[in-house]
Amino acid sequence: MIPDEIFIKIVRSAVRSPSAHNTQPWLFAKQDDDLCIVPDFSRSLPVADPDQRELFISLGCAAETAMISARFYGYRPTLQINALSRDCPINISLQKDDLIEKPALFSYIKVRQTTRNRYAGTAVTHEDITALVKVADADRIRFYIGQNEIQPFGSFIAEANDIQMSNPKFVNELIHWVRFSKKEAMQKGDGLYTSCSGLPSFGRVLGSFVLRNAVTAGSENKRLLNQLKKTAVIALFTTPGNNPENWIKTGMVFQRFALTAASLKLSHSHLNSPCQITEVRDKMRSYLGLKGEFPQLLIRLGFSHKMPDSFRRSVNDVIIKPKK
Repeated sequence: MIPDEIFIKIVRSAVRSPSAHNTQPWLFAKQDDDLCIVPDFSRSLPVADPDQRELFISLGCAAETAMISARFYGYRPTLQINALSRDCPINISLQKDDLIEKPALFSYIKVRQTTRNRYAGTAVTHEDITALVKVADADRIRFYIGQNEIQPFGSFIAEANDIQMSNPKFVNELIHWVRFSKKEAMQKGDGLYTSCSGLPSFGRVLGSFVLRNAVTAGSENKRLLNQLKKTAVIALFTTPGNNPENWIKTGMVFQRFALTAASLKLSHSHLNSPCQITEVRDKMRSYLGLKGEFPQLLIRLGFSHKMPDSFRRSVNDVIIKPKK
């Protein structure tokens, strides 16, 4: 049986994984030598993520982090995905192995962050791209380098952003997950802390008013397109199918990618709106010639200074007892 202290250490690493709006939609259970990752649907995003696609991507990120952490603590993980299971869609069996090699990526679990500021525009080296390809599935990730290849994404980002920001339900959901002060972010332990995006602390009443009335589709498009002009590389993650198992595997690949980017001192953030809106995603698929492939994540890469880290919930809040 996995010692409780090792299980807690693994979970403490796993909860540092990325998730949409930093909702942290996961729960963890220990049963004998197994670690089970369960979706917490109470933390889903019905408007931004109606199919729960990004929720399952987040579970994949947590699974990959858990396995990296397990190897660091001397356990060999064996993964089993049964995405349709309500009890344990992701099961990781852990066997003690004193000879297992400690993964280099473990030390970057605390370093990795989604860095939402404007990047320097400095080119990413071929060596760095090669390193990122090695940890990902080369058949399911495409790199677009330089402004000639990157700028066409601007129209898809703008169209998807227009649709989302013009939807009052989307804006309400976003406001629900924004943490407008450090005090609120620390108390909740989740959500989009304004300082992580370089915004001042407003307090919830004023912040909600500003976001609802001053942040428009037009202002957001201007911000996002300005970011795109200083983006060195766009990475597009695709899958051959579009179901929970594909989404989980996307999250696993992305987490290795993100930790490797951190090791290379590369910043990254998400430009996922074209993947979230079906009609825009289909236009992007057609433009890029992605026959039989589904875009899942659109990631920008570049160099920038670090931003404040987002907060995480206590391990005690995400550990549950296994079902008998």
